[in-house]
Amino acid sequence: MERLDENHQFSTKALYDIKLVERALKNDDQKAYEELMKRYWEPVYFMLLRMLYNNADNAEDLTMESFGKAFKYLDKYTTNFAFSTWLFKIASNNAIDF
Repeated sequence: MERLDENHQFSTKALYDIKLVERALKNDDQKAYEELMKRYWEPVYFMLLRMLYNNADNAEDLTMESFGKAFKYLDKYTTNFAFSTWLFKIASNNAIDF
């Protein structure tokens, strides 16, 4: 993961997410992965639910797939953007591809 650019203005929440990503990558910390999922499962799910015309089964499947992709490629995440922005882009791309 690319180091935090000091010129970016991140919220406290975004900075905490970056720390969780660092923990997940550095120590393969399962608690950090779990916390990232807890923080973003519902927002990602509800975004996908809207994109998929309220199809709950597809939204749940794509939410799980989005987290799988994000965690698989977590080392590609850079701090040019908030983690949430990166995750939502992965999820929206999944919905478009679907």
